[in-house]
Amino acid sequence: MSKLDFKVKNGEIVLFGDGFSPIMREGAVGGDFWRIYLDYCEPEMNRELGVYSHAQTPVSVKDENGTAEICYDRLVAEDGSVHNVELTLYIKRDGDKLLFSAKIKNNGKARVNELQYPFFDFEKLNGSFSQDVLYIPNGLGYRGVDPHALAESAHTEYMAADYKNIWKSYNYPAPLSMPWMAVQSGKSCLYMGAHFEKAKIHSLNIGCEPREAKTDELLLCISSYPAVVNGEELTYGDFCAALTDDWRGGADVYREFIESSWFTPVPKKDSIRRLDGWQRIILKHQFGEIIHKYEDLPRIYAEGVKYGINMILLFAWWSEGMDNGYPNYEPDPALGGVEKLRAAIKEINDQGGRVVLYANGHLIDIATDFYKNEGWKYTMKDIDNNDYREHYKFSNNGTLLRYGNKSFANGCYGTEGWIRTLDEITRKHIDFGSNGTFFDQIACCMRHCFDTTHTHGNRIDEDPQYRHEWVKKTRESLTNDNWFGTEWVCDRLTPYMDFTHGCGFGTRYSEDSYPYMFHYVFPEAQISNRFIHDERAGFKSILNYDFAVGLIYDVSFYRGRAEGMDDFPEYSNHVKFLCSLREKYRPFFTDGKFDIVEEVLPRKVFATKYTLDGKSIVAAWNGSPEPVTVAGKELASGEVTVIEL
Repeated sequence: MSKLDFKVKNGEIVLFGDGFSPIMREGAVGGDFWRIYLDYCEPEMNRELGVYSHAQTPVSVKDENGTAEICYDRLVAEDGSVHNVELTLYIKRDGDKLLFSAKIKNNGKARVNELQYPFFDFEKLNGSFSQDVLYIPNGLGYRGVDPHALAESAHTEYMAADYKNIWKSYNYPAPLSMPWMAVQSGKSCLYMGAHFEKAKIHSLNIGCEPREAKTDELLLCISSYPAVVNGEELTYGDFCAALTDDWRGGADVYREFIESSWFTPVPKKDSIRRLDGWQRIILKHQFGEIIHKYEDLPRIYAEGVKYGINMILLFAWWSEGMDNGYPNYEPDPALGGVEKLRAAIKEINDQGGRVVLYANGHLIDIATDFYKNEGWKYTMKDIDNNDYREHYKFSNNGTLLRYGNKSFANGCYGTEGWIRTLDEITRKHIDFGSNGTFFDQIACCMRHCFDTTHTHGNRIDEDPQYRHEWVKKTRESLTNDNWFGTEWVCDRLTPYMDFTHGCGFGTRYSEDSYPYMFHYVFPEAQISNRFIHDERAGFKSILNYDFAVGLIYDVSFYRGRAEGMDDFPEYSNHVKFLCSLREKYRPFFTDGKFDIVEEVLPRKVFATKYTLDGKSIVAAWNGSPEPVTVAGKELASGEVTVIEL
C-alpha cells in the first residue's frame, strides 16, 4: 500500500502519493473539499440549503504534528445568509492512511442536517475517466468501468438540482453492504470509507459536472447526517482515505478497521456447515388464498431433501397470511392449528431436516390493534414527524389489488416497545417448534428517524447501531442449536447471522456483479441466491454463477407458491448436481480462506478460490460463449466445475 498524503493550499486540500498525482479543482473555480446542507425555516423554509467550502473563509489553518486543522467561525450559505455555526475540520495522517473528522458547534437557528466530508473534486485521477474502474459493495459487490459515465447516467431530469451536479448515490446500509468504495485509476486505487465504531447511516456518492459544463469532473464524497440542532456540539468521524494497489487492498483496510473496533467473529455452527439452501414456502397468500397447510410440510420437505435441500424457510404460517397482521404471529386454525404445526416440524426434524419460521422485523400493519393501541409510538418518523409508509401491491390474477392493498409503518429499533415486541416473537417461534428464528428486512430498509421521544433523541442516523445491538443480543440468547437469519446483506448484521436470505445486487447474476467484495471481507457469511422462481430460459447459468461465487440456494418456485421441487425436475436436478459438487469439497467451502483467482477473468466468467490446510480449490463457471482457461484448466462454454490446485 502506498502512502497517501495531502497539503493544504489556500484552505483547500490537495491529495498526492507515490505514483498518484491527481488534478483537483481549486476553490477559485468552484472546487470543494466539504459541503454542508442546512435545514432552515427563516425567513422561509429551506430544508436543503447548501453551504460550500469554496465560498467560505477559514479563521485559522494549521498543519502540524501530523494533523491539519481548518476552522470556520461561521457559515455562509448559497443564498447569502450567514449562520452562527462553528466548523472545525481535521485531517490526521495515520500511517499510510488519512483520517477525516469534523466538529460542529451549532449556535444558530438552522439544523445542520448533512455533512459531505471528505469531498474530492477531480479534474483527473491517474488516467482517463473512461478507463477508471469503480468497486463499490452494492449488495455483494459491483464493478463498473467509467464511474464518470455512471454518474452522468443518474441525471434525474426533474427531481434534483442536476444543473449543479449530477449524483449517483448509494445508501448504507442497503443497498450498500459496507460503507466503503474504491476507484482504480491506472496503477493506483483510491479507497474511501466510513470508519465509525458505532454504525450510522451514510451515503457514498459519485458525481460529475452538469450537462452543459465545458470541462469534466469526477466527484467522490461520503454523506453523513449529524442533524446538529441549536445548542449542540458534535464530532463526526472518522472517515478514511487510502491509496492501495487494487480493491483488495481497500478491503484489507476495512477489515483491519472493523477487527480493531466493533467486529468479533462468531464461530460457525456445525449444523450450518451442512446447509446448502432451503425451500421458501408460502402457506397463505397476501390476498388470502391458502396454498398449503401444515400437514403438507413433511411431503414438501421430503421432495427437497432428494435434491440436497434440507431446510424449509416457512412464510405466511400465521392466521392473517403473508404481509398481513404484522406483528401478530399466531398459528392459523384454517391451516391446521398450533398442534399440527408443531407435529409437522417435529416430523421433519425426525427426518434430519429443519424448519425456521418467518417474521418481519421492520413492518407494522397499520390495520392492526397493535398499531392503533401502542405500535404508533414505536414507528420511525420522517422529517415532518409522520410515519414512513409502505404500500404493498400483491394480487391474484386481477388488477384491483395492484393499486395497493396493504399499508405499513416501520418499527424503530430505538424504542423499547419495538425491541420488546421482537423478543416476544422470537420466544413464540421457539415455542411453536421452530428450529430458530428469521426476521425479514432487518438488514435493509433503514431510515432516518426524526422522533426525538425515542431513545436516539436528535440522532436521526443511528438505526443500524440499534439493530446491530439487538441482533447480537438475540444471537446470544438462542440455544439448542437454534438458527438465526435475516434478509439482505449488511456488514454489521450478516456476520452475526447463521444464514442470510440474499437480496440486492450480486445475489443474482449480471455482468457487472462483483460478489467477491463482501465475501472477501466476510468469508464466514452463509448467503443465498435470490430472484429465480421458475425454469426460465438460462436458469442453469444463474445457478452456476451462484455456485461459482459461493452462494447457497433459495428454492422458491412461483415465489413460494408451487407444490414442491418434483414439479420442476430439470431445475431440481441441477441443484442436486451442484449440491453434490459442493459436498465433495465441503470443508473448503465452509472453512477455507476465501480469495479470488490471480488472473483477470473475461466478462461472464466467475471463479472463487478456497484454501484449507495448505491445499486450494477453485470453483468456476464459464458463462462466456468461448472456451476460457481458469487456474490452468480450460473450461468449455457453460461449464461449471471445481479445480483442484
